[in-house]
Amino acid sequence: MSGKSTRENIIDAARALFADRGYTATTIKDVAERAGCSPAMVMKLLGSKAELYSAAAPSLPSAADDPHVCEDESVGLRLVRNIVERRDADASEPWVMMPLLIHEAPDRDAAQAEARERYIGAISSKIGDTSEDRLPTQMVVSVLLGLATGLRTVGLLPVDALDSDELVRRYGAVVQSIIDGIDRP
Repeated sequence: MSGKSTRENIIDAARALFADRGYTATTIKDVAERAGCSPAMVMKLLGSKAELYSAAAPSLPSAADDPHVCEDESVGLRLVRNIVERRDADASEPWVMMPLLIHEAPDRDAAQAEARERYIGAISSKIGDTSEDRLPTQMVVSVLLGLATGLRTVGLLPVDALDSDELVRRYGAVVQSIIDGIDRP
């Protein structure tokens, strides 16, 4: 016996399947089978597939939590490096899943507000954006969403066309230019 609750087993199973197959190819039935319960139990405990993904998805990665952080590397480069390293490791990418989860949410307005607060809040604290509208943070989030979607969904900038370090250097410079433009009190 694992000592975990049924809910925890379901979340663990979903996390593994979403990471391996992606959102679209993972079914509630697959998650239930791996967790050793019925699809009805998955739905009862976690609700919709979007809610299941939200519970199983990794939280927004932090630039400060990156194990490969170099003290002299800018925040912009670290934010980009995190996305590129997840691509290279074929790890789950929360930036790509956010729009899908919003689109599939029963209450899109609430899901959008929650995602905006989660991402804007996390990134604004990393980049020191204390502006009322957090416009610089919104721009950084938009650029990172574009990078993650381009890499993972569209297949842009593959490693054979642009090596990962060069991609981090070039795209990180774009993100850092936005950060450097923040008016600080």
